[in-house]
Amino acid sequence: MNNQSSVRAFEGVLEMMSELFFASLEPGNNYTTRPLILNTALYYALGYCSGRYVNVPVKKGSAKQNPTYVEDTTSFYSNLYVSPAKPVNNIRFASEITNARSDEYIQYNTYEKQMNSPTGKYGVRKQILPGGKFVFFVLSFDGNEPDLPAYIRLGKKRSKASVIWSECPVTRKKGSYILNHPVLVDDLTQIPSRDISFKRMQPFDVIERGGFEGEYIQIQRGGKEKKEDVVFPASIRFLQRIRS
Repeated sequence: MNNQSSVRAFEGVLEMMSELFFASLEPGNNYTTRPLILNTALYYALGYCSGRYVNVPVKKGSAKQNPTYVEDTTSFYSNLYVSPAKPVNNIRFASEITNARSDEYIQYNTYEKQMNSPTGKYGVRKQILPGGKFVFFVLSFDGNEPDLPAYIRLGKKRSKASVIWSECPVTRKKGSYILNHPVLVDDLTQIPSRDISFKRMQPFDVIERGGFEGEYIQIQRGGKEKKEDVVFPASIRFLQRIRS
């Protein structure tokens, strides 16, 4: 099987214009931003969905906000898939001592007190510096062209980033293949059988590479830069293992 598919693929090259901070890992009071932007953030940043977790402030003293990724994307998840974004250049980091905050998008300018500590709860925040570039893909399974914004905001600081878009040719095939772009484990219908590269993240774990059998989508990048083609399972959908 080697025929053109109705699937359309759009490559986005994202460049940070200010510091990017996510609590990807939280060892003790250290808050580390890993050089990988999950699609849980990109769906909201691109404006494809909105939700209480990101867009509505929580009242002080009320219960914590809880993510509603599944509910916020139910109406379109079968027709539109956004991949995580991986780095394409040398990502630079900076660390700073900070008053440690809770894992919420809306933060208040008051220090949290730590029990049995007169100095408050302090930690170290590691964040990505401006200039970091990442690449991700938007797959349209119904053949429509989604909104492709030139600027978005990301992370706990709602940091600004620019995005340069290009549409890539797509071929649908069947057989043995290697997934070679990061996806959430819960975006897959099956776990790779070989050549697995796995990474723990918050709020979902990521498979960076793995061998599969079945139908797949090959995104032809190539061009003058001779970029590597990107391959995804044809069944890839956002958090589908949670929905079933």
